[in-house]
Amino acid sequence: MKKSLLVRVFSIAAGIALLAGPAVPAHASKPVATDILQPVLAAGAPGALLERRDGPRVRTAAAGVADLATGRPARPADRYRIGSNTKTMTAVVVLQLAAQRKLALDAPVDRWLPGLLPDHRITVRHLLQHTSGLHQDQRLWKTVDDVVDGRFRQYAPEELVRAALTNPAPMPPPGTTFEYSNTNYVVLGMLVEKITGNSIGAELRDRIFRPLGLADTYFADGTAYLAGRHLNGYVPLEPGKPLVDFTVYNPSWAWSAGAVVSTVDDQARFLRGLITGRLLPRRWVAQMMDVRGHGYGLGLMPVSVPCVPGGLVWGHNGMVLGYGSVVFSTPDGRTQVAGAETLSHDPNLHAVGVLTDVAKSAFCG
Repeated sequence: MKKSLLVRVFSIAAGIALLAGPAVPAHASKPVATDILQPVLAAGAPGALLERRDGPRVRTAAAGVADLATGRPARPADRYRIGSNTKTMTAVVVLQLAAQRKLALDAPVDRWLPGLLPDHRITVRHLLQHTSGLHQDQRLWKTVDDVVDGRFRQYAPEELVRAALTNPAPMPPPGTTFEYSNTNYVVLGMLVEKITGNSIGAELRDRIFRPLGLADTYFADGTAYLAGRHLNGYVPLEPGKPLVDFTVYNPSWAWSAGAVVSTVDDQARFLRGLITGRLLPRRWVAQMMDVRGHGYGLGLMPVSVPCVPGGLVWGHNGMVLGYGSVVFSTPDGRTQVAGAETLSHDPNLHAVGVLTDVAKSAFCG
């Protein structure tokens, strides 16, 4: 494989790195025609999932295969890596700590993590809204051997931050420029651990997964294998060649910015719980939806869907090696749509873009 293609693949991965509770009763969940997902398969994804939740009414769709090697069909309950949808969960934990007055959003991060960042003016809010000036981490994998060997490597959060600080691009002053960067949410994970004395995985579990009954969601840091029935993920490392199975790898390089594993049902349940105030008081949820001219709030982003009241839905998207995912909710929390597909880093990121369009159309169907 040409080095230039590999560099492109992993530089994109670093830049975008986009829960099952009690089973839904059979009478409450109905399958929808898989035709809605055919555009995602046509874009090259081996498998795709979609769920629309309207209160107790749940409709699901699955298309394609979960495993190209065996031909096992994709099923709505399959787990997958949610990538940057992890960021919304990390943001919730940080805002819960703020609501408990254990941190202040406009206080400098240096108060809790002295000396970690080069600009002492960077605040918690800057990290949440990607306006800190911190760049993306430099490429951690540069050759084919690095990819193979690095699949099982455990990266320390401090290592990821140091790598980001080697980026030669000048840092803009905090609060002046929006730049989507995993580094912001890695630092937020470190902040959570410093303040609570617990791992970010434990905080996500105790503050989000358990309260919402998301028993099939977990933070996958430190393990390369997905638990239970899951979708396999694929990457087109060489044009015209068969897809490479990239299911097995340690996502510690994404950590609190992208290491959660979930299902479409649990992603919808999570976002419903957040928007309706089960995880945060409404005034804090409103802060998450304050985009402040950057098009990105505090772990949530708006997406235009003209058919819904107000014309916007809120949520996030994610892409991590092998997977693309989306989850959105109407502002009143009444309707959620979650989706997943199993191809990442295809030319122009086409598959995850098509999935986003399909999810948007599901609000109108």
